[in-house]
Amino acid sequence: MVFLFGQAEQHVNPYWVETCSVFRVMSCSMEKVATRLKNLRKSAVPRLTVRGMADALDMPLGSYARYESVHDYKKPFLPIDFTRKVAAVLAGHGINPTDAMALAGLTESEAEPEAREIEATRPAMQVISMQVVLPSEVALRDMFRSLLVLVPEGATKDEAAAILARRLPSGLAAIGPLALDQASVASLASDEAAQSPATDHPEPRP
Repeated sequence: MVFLFGQAEQHVNPYWVETCSVFRVMSCSMEKVATRLKNLRKSAVPRLTVRGMADALDMPLGSYARYESVHDYKKPFLPIDFTRKVAAVLAGHGINPTDAMALAGLTESEAEPEAREIEATRPAMQVISMQVVLPSEVALRDMFRSLLVLVPEGATKDEAAAILARRLPSGLAAIGPLALDQASVASLASDEAAQSPATDHPEPRP
């Protein structure tokens, strides 16, 4: 006797029940991996769009988007080589490579060596685009607050400093470009003109 959907059923093929169970588990896994990939991308700082992710991976937009679609991607885990590339891109946006490598079906112990290798290959210097004029005090305060959340309770000063140094470039980039109003631009221009030697000290005419 086999209990199926809460009812006692006679003459049910056990193989059919086992196959359906496996099918349901695989279906959940496929949906989960696509959703997890999308959630990791959306957690990237600075923000990373589907197109931005595809460009970073040097692949067509539609090809990457397929991996985030629970309807198009038909495998329970991501390919290992593809996952390594995804993890490397996301590592530059504040995402732990171990979390990304788990999308390939790796256990935590299996993902850790992969994550260490990804971190080791990241450039020692990071280049970001930023304005000469710093953001407002309020924007900087909010940025530092978001960075401090990443520091675990009980961390030493050295550990906290290392975390903040690693996240600072992405935090500054997340603030976005500055929009100077016309009054500020005019004020800056006036200051430069006032300090110009050609303006204050004209050449005497012979």
